[in-house]
Amino acid sequence: MRWRKYLGLLIHYIRPCRAPLPGAPVPDAQMDIATDIGQHFAKIGVDPLRRAFLSRRAVMPFRGKRRVAAEDVPERWRALMAAASPPRKRLVYLHIPFCANHCLFCGFYRNAYTAPRAADYVEMVLAEIAREAGAPAIAGNPVHAVYFGGGTPSALTADELSRLLRSVRGSLPLAPDCEITVEGRIVHFDPEKIDACLEAGANRFSIGVQSFDSEVRRRQGRRSTKQEAIRFLEDLRARDRAAVVIDLIYGLPGQSPEIWRQDLETAAALEPDGIDLYGLNVIPGTPLFTAIAAGKFPTASRLDDLGPFYEAGAAFFRRRNWRQVSNNHWARTTRERNLYNLLIKDGADCLAYGSGAGGSIGQTSYALSGDIELYAADIGAGAKPIGMMLESDGLELLRNRVTAGFEVGHLDLAGLDSAASTPVTPLVAPLLAQWQKAGLLTFDDGVVELKVAGRFWYGNLISAFHDILNDRLLPRREAA
Repeated sequence: MRWRKYLGLLIHYIRPCRAPLPGAPVPDAQMDIATDIGQHFAKIGVDPLRRAFLSRRAVMPFRGKRRVAAEDVPERWRALMAAASPPRKRLVYLHIPFCANHCLFCGFYRNAYTAPRAADYVEMVLAEIAREAGAPAIAGNPVHAVYFGGGTPSALTADELSRLLRSVRGSLPLAPDCEITVEGRIVHFDPEKIDACLEAGANRFSIGVQSFDSEVRRRQGRRSTKQEAIRFLEDLRARDRAAVVIDLIYGLPGQSPEIWRQDLETAAALEPDGIDLYGLNVIPGTPLFTAIAAGKFPTASRLDDLGPFYEAGAAFFRRRNWRQVSNNHWARTTRERNLYNLLIKDGADCLAYGSGAGGSIGQTSYALSGDIELYAADIGAGAKPIGMMLESDGLELLRNRVTAGFEVGHLDLAGLDSAASTPVTPLVAPLLAQWQKAGLLTFDDGVVELKVAGRFWYGNLISAFHDILNDRLLPRREAA
């Protein structure tokens, strides 16, 4: 998942914390904790990959944040830009909100690509970057990773991609080894565009293949065939000038376990530097959601089908000695670092540019307007086109530690305790014991290690921890 761009686009997925069970007796503090966390227990005596929970929870970056009043946003932004940034890791996210067509599963499609509209948009983003380049908040710490996401960045022309990349490199303080990723699709990503990106400084490509099976691809709105996808990736890899990462989705309609195995084998045979495996998330309002509801995809995977797909992928890479970088990402070579996705989960600051992008500076998060016309009006007026600004509560550091730890399958509770105002381990120990019994993890000597099933359900585990932190620690901090 591309963390910060979801800030402004998934606001309707916020889930409130549920209260303790009504009428439950609370004879002492330990019983109170046990009653409170029972809602997060996994099922016992079932296949944990299939049925540990009734649904998969998403982890949203705006959890625990309070919306800043619209009238206060301009002054708050000016204050942020005027203050020198403290020493901490930083990232850049640049959003390209155009696609040549709407893939059925995608919940982030906003604008159909047209050459004139895209050309105007590039000029606006260039102006946005240049306008802030000299601000104290921007000119301080080095940027360790840049991510061009979308939408479809590769929908732009070679010259437009080059100009954006060169602007980022020339205007922002990038670290010498900065990871610069361009996300793209096979259609329209021709050799001229690839070479333009490389010459302008891109050193990582994330290619959304999703499936190599031609029929599965066709039914999801992907225009290229399996052989066209293979030829594109072979040509990209042969340049040997940047890390190549392939994104695959499991659970797509018509994607049987055999087709999934073939997808994994085809992807690995291409010898990319890394591969991402994402479970299908059928988002309400997408064409796929509508098609499944209408019965047009009778072979659509159910939730309890997804776990075995994930397990098959994890076992596939383990047998080939690929390095598991995070729950959803495996690296074949040392060239692949996956810096952006790891650092964003750890709470690194993220400077955002472009309509629909989301970012953060310290305890303040913001989302730029997803409406291109509103974005254009603000850029023309010399204003930052912020559609929403949020301020974090006092638990942001702890949430980041939990998210970053579970993201890589390893959480050191001693470190969490030392960062908190009160020990966290006693609050979550009963829950961890229950999850261990359910087959999701091991918990020994203060260290949590996720099993394969725990890695599959990691969003639920993180969300449970966040709920408990909110319920148990936030009132104390607010009172203090």
